[in-house]
Amino acid sequence: MKGLGVILCCVLAVVPAHAGPGGFSGGVPGGFPGGRPGGFPGGVPGGFPSATAPPATCRRWCKTPENQAYCCETIFEPEAPVGTKPLDCPQVRPTCPPTRFGGRPVTCSSDYKCGGLDKCCFDRCLGEHVCKPPSFYSQFR
Repeated sequence: MKGLGVILCCVLAVVPAHAGPGGFSGGVPGGFPGGRPGGFPGGVPGGFPSATAPPATCRRWCKTPENQAYCCETIFEPEAPVGTKPLDCPQVRPTCPPTRFGGRPVTCSSDYKCGGLDKCCFDRCLGEHVCKPPSFYSQFR
């Protein structure tokens, strides 16, 4: 029964770390405040995975509109088909609109991770690729 308590504590510790964008404020990506990346305070190694996964754990790399690569799918995520759907992504906004309350968008690494006609497009405000409805305007240029 003690083992179940330890597992529950670990799960409860991981869920808040993934609940919001940016994780812990003021810390180093992938860790706790004051620690090394992926570490605990004081530089002790460990901690939770970060959005900037090391190359060995990254399965798929995506690029920002500025051509900066980042890990958008790790080996810890279930594998899925990779491909591109017809139509184009909407234009990337130059600035972020006021925040709305609602569910967090679905992150993705390929159009095939998005439902229906949705495409996997970079979102300036989130700093990652998410599923978005396609732009139909590019068909009339």
